[in-house]
Amino acid sequence: MGGVVELDSRRAQAKREQIRQGALAAFLESGVSGTSMDHVAACAGVSKQTLYVYFRSKEDLLVDVLGSIVASLDERAPLLADRTVTDLEHLREVLSEVARVMVTHLMSDDNLALFRIFIAEMATTPGLLAIWRETVPARFLARVEAVLERARGAGVIRDVDLDLATRLFIGPMMTFVFLDGLARPGEVLVPNRKRLDEVVELYLRAVT
Repeated sequence: MGGVVELDSRRAQAKREQIRQGALAAFLESGVSGTSMDHVAACAGVSKQTLYVYFRSKEDLLVDVLGSIVASLDERAPLLADRTVTDLEHLREVLSEVARVMVTHLMSDDNLALFRIFIAEMATTPGLLAIWRETVPARFLARVEAVLERARGAGVIRDVDLDLATRLFIGPMMTFVFLDGLARPGEVLVPNRKRLDEVVELYLRAVT
């Protein structure tokens, strides 16, 4: 099939990452609505023809850039992988690691800048809210829910509603991102590990 790239090749993966970084730079510079595929190609240092081999539209680029935020979290938090949660201490360890990596990762300068752009343009750019919701929050929720499902199956937590239990865990983490990150440009206050561990302890009291 013409134009299809073997994405498992190292060269293709490297080129895709090059384009992804170019797209991120373009979005940060010009916003979503102000970014064209020509601009992305220039920022990435590739031809427009090469760009379209990997990404067929700006929407595809948006999904990829946002998806990479979640993918990089997976790389930094291997405890999110499909592992058995056999006791309370193990669950505490997993949730503490998830909380730390999630909050510090989402509160990086580039991610906060990108989130601010998305929030500012959601009302005027069709489809942007749906892309954001399905690419970042929904994937985070799914990963945490998988951990809690294994914990419930092992009898570590009570027979709680998994969707609500997941939201109860994610919610406090997002208050740090929104109130101490997005709402404080230039003065981001990333919580320390002790603070996040205290949130995890309060959460465990509610579900165990």
